[in-house]
Parts: sequence; structure tokens; C-alpha cells
Amino acid sequence: MTNFQQRRAALGDSFIPKKATKLYYVRHPKVDRALLGPFLNQADAECGRVVLRSADAVVTVCRVESLDELTYWHAVNNGQVCRTFAGAEGGEP
Repeated sequence: MTNFQQRRAALGDSFIPKKATKLYYVRHPKVDRALLGPFLNQADAECGRVVLRSADAVVTVCRVESLDELTYWHAVNNGQVCRTFAGAEGGEP
């Protein structure tokens, strides 16, 4: 399946929230909130940092107790978009 809607439809009601998950964000010291994120892994967040084109941008990690479906798919989509714009190779998270 190649797009977000197809993957989501295939997943259906079988989604079970994940426990003890790390989410990654891209921050900049001049801004008091995350500029990009969430991401499911550090590699995708690093692609987001590259996309920002700022030497001061940093990747931060946040541990969450559980991950709902909307946040999960938001993170998957963020990773795909940033990998594409950064020109990185990679598949599914």
C-alpha cells in the first residue's frame, strides 16, 4: 500500500496504542516550542533538522506513556515527508 489512507484503512480497528514510546521533535533555541514533529525515530527527526537548514536546530526526545492512533499516523507522515524533502532513502518506520 502506498498512501496514508490505504494504510490507515488496512489497519482499521486493529490499532492498539503503544506503551512507553519515544517521540522525537526538532527544536530551535530561538523558538519556545517544537518546529517539527512528532517523529517515531531519530533518523526521521534528523531529516527534519536537515530540512530546516539551520545549524542551531536540534533533535529532542520526549518519552510518552502511550501513543494514540492519530499521533502515530501524524509521526509516520512527518517522517515520510521529511525523508522526501531531505532526499533520504528509507522505507516504513
